[in-house]
Order: sequence, then C-alpha cells, then structure tokens
Amino acid sequence: MNQTFINSTKEEPKFNPVKTLEQFSNAWANGYLKVSSNSIEWKIYLNNGKLVYATHSLDPFDRLERHLRRLSQGLPILTSTVRQQARLNFESELQHESLAPSDYRAIEWLVEQNYINVPTADKLVNDLNKEVFESYLLLKNGNSKFISNTLELPQFFNCDLKTFIEDCHKQLQAWQALASLISSPEQRPYFLSQAAAAETISPEQLEKLSKLLRGFSFRQLAVLTNQDEIKIAKRLYALIKNKTVILRPPQPPFDRLPVISAPATVDTTETQPNLAVAPRTSTQTQINPKETISSIAIAETSQKQHTIVCVDDSPTILKEINRFLGEYDLKVHAIANPTKALMEITRIKPDMVLLDVGMPTIDGYKLCRLLRNHSLFHDTPIVMVTGNSGLIDRAKARVAGATDYLTKPFTQNELVKMVFRYLT
Repeated sequence: MNQTFINSTKEEPKFNPVKTLEQFSNAWANGYLKVSSNSIEWKIYLNNGKLVYATHSLDPFDRLERHLRRLSQGLPILTSTVRQQARLNFESELQHESLAPSDYRAIEWLVEQNYINVPTADKLVNDLNKEVFESYLLLKNGNSKFISNTLELPQFFNCDLKTFIEDCHKQLQAWQALASLISSPEQRPYFLSQAAAAETISPEQLEKLSKLLRGFSFRQLAVLTNQDEIKIAKRLYALIKNKTVILRPPQPPFDRLPVISAPATVDTTETQPNLAVAPRTSTQTQINPKETISSIAIAETSQKQHTIVCVDDSPTILKEINRFLGEYDLKVHAIANPTKALMEITRIKPDMVLLDVGMPTIDGYKLCRLLRNHSLFHDTPIVMVTGNSGLIDRAKARVAGATDYLTKPFTQNELVKMVFRYLT
C-alpha cells in the first residue's frame, strides 16, 4: 500500500532538490519521489536509498529515442524499426503508480528481446538519468511527495546518490560556463551570417554546417554528429558571441524546463555532508577559444537533402506542413489529389511520406497498403496524419504498414520531431 511522506500543496513552495532527495537516501527508502513544477512532473526511483531511474513527463520517449540512436551507431541490431517498436509498445499505455514508468518498461523489453544487453542498459539508464537530473537540480520551486512501495524494477542501474549528484554537478558547471550566451541544451542554433563564418572555417565545413544548423537543438545535434552536446556548444560559442550564429528558444514544451544561469542556480548550502555536492568553482576558464565549430565532425549521411511527400485533400494542411518545414533543408512535395498520389509518389521516390487518413476516393490506409506492396517503398517511413488518436486507429495504421502516426492538430515541434526521428 502506498504511503505519502510529503504532501503536495496547491502552490509551488521553495524547493531544494538535493536536500529533498537526501532524506530518502538516508532512510534507505524504496519507492519514488514525485516533483511537480511548471506543469512538468519528475519521478526519481530509489531502491534502498540508491538511484535506480529518473524520468520527467516531457516526451520521455523522445528522450529515449535520442539515446537509443546514439547507441545504434555501435549496435546495428538496434535499427529504427526496433526503436519504433519499443516506443509503440509502451508509449500509449496508461501509467499507474504501481507500475514502472513506460519508458523504463521499453528498456526492459529491449533487454528481454536481446536487442541490448544488461551492461548496455546500465549505460543507457545512466545517460538518461543524467539528462533528467540536469533539469531536476535546477529546480527552485515545486510540490513533492514520496510514494513508498515495493515496486520491483529490473536493476539495470543502481548508484549512490552522492556520487551521482557530484557527477551531474560537473555537467551543470560545464553548461554554466556558457550561460552568458547559452541557457538550455534545448536551444536551437541557426546561421545568421555565413560571410562572418567564412573568416574562421573552411568553405567545405561552412556548406555542411549551414545545412546542419537549421533548427536542431544542441541535444539533437549531439545525435546527428555523435558528439557530446556540451562540446558542440563550446565550439559554437565563439560564433554565437560574434552573432554569426543566433540561438532560438527551445521548442514547446521544452521551453518550460528550468534554464541554466551563471554562476550557479543550484542551492546546496543547506545540504548535509553525506550528500554534499561538488564545490562551486569558476568554470569560465573551461572555455577554450581555440575550440571552434570547425572541430565538429559531421557524418555525410546527415547532409543529404531529403524529400518528403505530403498527401492531403486539405490545402490548408498542406500549406501548414510547407510552412513548418520551410526553414529546414528539405524538399517538400504537396499532393492534394489522392487518386494521383500513388503515381506521383512512385515518380518522386521520396524519403518519407505523410498520409492523411480521411480522404475521398481512396483513404490513407489503402494508399499506405498500396505503397507497402510496391518494391520501392518497403522500408520508406510512412506517417499517417489523423484526427483520431484512439487505439483502434493506431492499430489500423500499423496493420496497413504505417511506420508512425501524427495526430491533428499538430505543432511545428511535433512535425519536426517526426522528421528528425526518421530522416536524420
């Protein structure tokens, strides 16, 4: 039976993230700490006071997908189809307090199916935990409660909180060294002045980077380049400072995450010695002005200009999709007549297809089946765009051969994430 140790209130009181965790670590608690702030919910799972898993409510499967893609570069078996299956199996399930979080259950499934082994799962969970703690440790206000239970999680990761928090603070200090210009890993760098950039980097790198810096966040750039996101931020720092590169704010809903500010945003002065964090030190010296954007190695596959076909009988929807994708290096073909869609798609041979479900003459499900039966499109990502988000509609899309589904109305962020998931 669950037991609440700390009751939440309607207002968000002042909150000390380290001290709050400390009391449960010292008590060798079993269960999870739930913290709500700015309409985001963090959950930190403990086993005998040690950290098992941490997650938050902003797109946990998007976060998992990014980390799995990093792993897939060394694990060919972890294909996009496998990663998508892990997401589809668990993303839509209703979360209950007596169950493990759905993203953790997806990791468990990957281990059970032998797509990843236990040591790989340990590293994956460690990396996910660090990303979640990066925002959790910045919290200044929030409502919290601890749910005590005997939930049995597979122990892929089990770490002393003091050691883990010290490592996370080193990561935060590296971000704080850049905080005069960069306040979030979710910010999106864009080229503003290629002429100014040409003074410091080669024409070849300039051409590649001008295509890469098209709205991807630092976190997404880390996946595209298979490099550490802080190193990328450091190497962009000089170009941001001279306004060759500009930063746009995080896409919703990531704009609700706490921001990083200099010199420190984490209040640790009241923590107990046995859960002390790393001392505050000046980190400005960590920025090496010689670390320039030219140091970023970019895979050639990320430079391909992809082609997307959108089939929808609504000119308004087609116009919106064109507008949403207009700032990215993509060729977008709009098809308003579904009866001509198969012939046009065969001629264009796109890298991705967006299909509206409810169209006259031929619906999206039938068109999807026809495409899947064509030898050219066995493996092409096909995304069903539908106003229905029920389980039956999702099942119909999967039976028809759809790779994924996008629910109307969708935001630019949701559409770009879908493109990023399958074409980069």
